[in-house]
Amino acid sequence: MVVKKKRLTLDLEPTFQRRLKVVAALKGVTMRQYCYTAIDRELALDEAQGIAGPVSGWSDAERFEELQKKYFGDRVLPGNGADFIREAREARDARMEEVG
Repeated sequence: MVVKKKRLTLDLEPTFQRRLKVVAALKGVTMRQYCYTAIDRELALDEAQGIAGPVSGWSDAERFEELQKKYFGDRVLPGNGADFIREAREARDARMEEVG
């Protein structure tokens, strides 16, 4: 059975990309292999610390509910999550406009 892969695109600063290319070459691997290994290692560390669990059959909503109970218990937080996300995106976009 062939597993369909998902693509991830990263925008890197030129200096960062050159550093990545050099280290990967010195290790004798491609930048893709180097990044994959580094990300896999970080995910394993996070999962070991309980930050996230391995992918399961749970839906995103079920995982969110689990994390919400873990960190907030039965407390009901004020406000609307969608409004919070919208405001955070607007603030981010405003900062980006100031910079660029």
